[in-house]
Amino acid sequence: MPETKYLIVGAGPASSWAVRGIRHQDKEGAITIVGREPYRTYSLPLLTKGFIQGRYPEEKIFLVKEDFYDKQGVQFISGTPAVSLNTGDKTVTLDDGRQLSYEKLLISTGASPLIFPVPGGDLRRVYYLRTLDDAKLIKAAAGSAESAVIVGGSFIGVELACALREIGLSVELLMLEDYIWQTLIPEAVGQYLMDIMREHGVSIHPGQRVTEFKGSDGLAESLVTENGGVFEGDMFGVGIGARLNIDFLKDTDIDIGKGVLVNSNLETNVPDVYAAGDVAEFDDPVLGIRHLTGHIENAQFQGRTAGQNMAGGSAPYAQVTGYDTEVFGSMLMFVGAPDLGDEHIIRGSRDEPSGSFSIKDGRIVGALLINPGGKDIRAVREFVQIKDVDFKRHANELSDPGTNLSELLEKIKGSEDTI
Repeated sequence: MPETKYLIVGAGPASSWAVRGIRHQDKEGAITIVGREPYRTYSLPLLTKGFIQGRYPEEKIFLVKEDFYDKQGVQFISGTPAVSLNTGDKTVTLDDGRQLSYEKLLISTGASPLIFPVPGGDLRRVYYLRTLDDAKLIKAAAGSAESAVIVGGSFIGVELACALREIGLSVELLMLEDYIWQTLIPEAVGQYLMDIMREHGVSIHPGQRVTEFKGSDGLAESLVTENGGVFEGDMFGVGIGARLNIDFLKDTDIDIGKGVLVNSNLETNVPDVYAAGDVAEFDDPVLGIRHLTGHIENAQFQGRTAGQNMAGGSAPYAQVTGYDTEVFGSMLMFVGAPDLGDEHIIRGSRDEPSGSFSIKDGRIVGALLINPGGKDIRAVREFVQIKDVDFKRHANELSDPGTNLSELLEKIKGSEDTI
């Protein structure tokens, strides 16, 4: 049975940064990465930010060079997912029957799209986007399509709608929510961003529950909503959320909540087993709660921390991460965990906001910044780290788009506005 000191299950961004973390501590220990896909680490966000539109050729979306694994002394087993784990004898079984034994294990298997459980959801021309192969199919279909209907007000749904519109398709976006990114931002900001999308030709239909896809000869031709609406298209995209790729852990004694439960060092309850990236439900020392974070920057930084700790380090993961996206030229930066807020402070006017701050118990837990400068982003990352200040006392300054956020940060650090 092949043995390795460090076994990483999952070949996404967390894995390559875990290699860097391991090599920071251990220059020689054997590392093996097992990947579900036939590709080395690539950027999922770039699939909608340039690959589908043809701005980025395939070779530009990879995050590591072809010789990365060889240079780092890594055995990379691609196209072969793990199907089971035995933590007692420290072995992972792959879907081709091979078994690998390890000393330290990192689970970084990411997520897969939620499949729409409605009649006709398995028809051809209904597309989900999570992998490079998914994006290749969508790109090919878009080359001969004139119209697309996208379902879902998530990042994937919005980004896919914008990408297809950018290359000239007629695009309709349907969502169950009242506005895009409803769990992250206040309605006024969501409506403002949807107005930008509408100005660029995306037709948006909030409050729509899709009940069925219809078609002929195995091809989807339309979808039907609960209120009787019928939307026809040449292709259909679905972005209604994701499920974590943790089925192979079901017979283990690893604690599972919404994801794989880990402490602030990214360790599970089972010795020598760690988790990072989308699957890791981690104790966050910054926010003081346990939660999931599903974007690339978090995966990278968690991977690095987990790798260092697997190789003998003891560093807690205490990073305020962010995710950037774009809506027809407006750059958006989501910082921290805006989904955890229960009230918002809008920066700028409701008609033309420049972002919003998500507040919980007086703290800023996350934010959206629209077309920010680098100093603004750095200041907001620090806002999220501050635990003992009531930011609602600074609501007027936060809401004023003329406020210099770096200067406000220094003012707050010197104040005694404690919660």
